Amino acid sequence: MNYPKCLKSLEKVLQLKCFAQNEKAGSPKHDLIEKKMDRKEIGKMSGQEGLKELQERAVGYFCSRPSNFPVGRPYNCCESVLLALKDRLGVGSDLIPKIGTGIGAGVSLNGLLCGSVSSVALAIGMKYGRTSPEEDPKPVWNIVDKYVAQFEGRFGSVNCRQLTGLDLKTEEGLKKYFEKVHDYACVERLKFAVEKALEILLE
Repeated sequence: MNYPKCLKSLEKVLQLKCFAQNEKAGSPKHDLIEKKMDRKEIGKMSGQEGLKELQERAVGYFCSRPSNFPVGRPYNCCESVLLALKDRLGVGSDLIPKIGTGIGAGVSLNGLLCGSVSSVALAIGMKYGRTSPEEDPKPVWNIVDKYVAQFEGRFGSVNCRQLTGLDLKTEEGLKKYFEKVHDYACVERLKFAVEKALEILLE
């Protein structure tokens, strides 16, 4: 499988390369894409430079095939966005990426809500969500509603089936997805999600 231009730009920032199916078994899954960032580093990030690095990080998680692909899969859209934003969200546990595993890829390949939408909704909840039923949920709903409208306005839909034009539960659909959509159109949606999420989290 040929890898797109989006990955070539990652090597300078993250020193990563995509895993091909014939890579040596047992290669570490995340060593090439994991670049730890402490809170001081996060504090120094600003403007477009900080945004670009977070976007590159998300794309790295999303595009890197593990050595046992296709049994193992790259991090899905929801997992990837949350992993890129993990330091911003102050989540130190393995809740991320676990919380996004079943939600991403249109809710487990069912063609439903895109993970680039659900991930941002989850991030908003982690940052601004309520801790008791007496609290008004409307402020969070309003933030999420605004993002959903922005995403739909940009890409025409919020659902995976409509966005990809494919049924990912079929062998043929999944094959076409990884060949022609995953590393291309989905990457643009991923970068949009990180951009808007960062704006929201910095408010």
